[in-house]
Amino acid sequence: MKRDMEIIKRLMLLIENQVDDRKELKIPEDIDRDVVAYHLKILDQAGYTVSKIQYADNSPMWIHSSLTWDGHEFLSVLKNDQAVKVAKVEAEKKGTKFNELPFEVIKGLLIASSKQLLGL
Repeated sequence: MKRDMEIIKRLMLLIENQVDDRKELKIPEDIDRDVVAYHLKILDQAGYTVSKIQYADNSPMWIHSSLTWDGHEFLSVLKNDQAVKVAKVEAEKKGTKFNELPFEVIKGLLIASSKQLLGL
């Protein structure tokens, strides 16, 4: 399965906006639950979320998740649509797709784009 930064952003926003992280995460019906489970697993590995996924009949049935400090920090730059747009343009100028870059490069581009937009 491929990592999808759009799904990651949607999931992180969903987690941030939940009222109580002790309750099951409300997954939008247009995202497959196996895709959600995979992306939460890699977000956990990166240290951006803490998730608990329980399976039934080999499918993710109950999903609980919360953001870590680093998750909140990353989401703050990911929410800046203008910074994301600038980062995507920079990646395309170099002949690559934003989504296919290594995560640390994506993160670095987003931070640099945010700083550029703020004049820092």
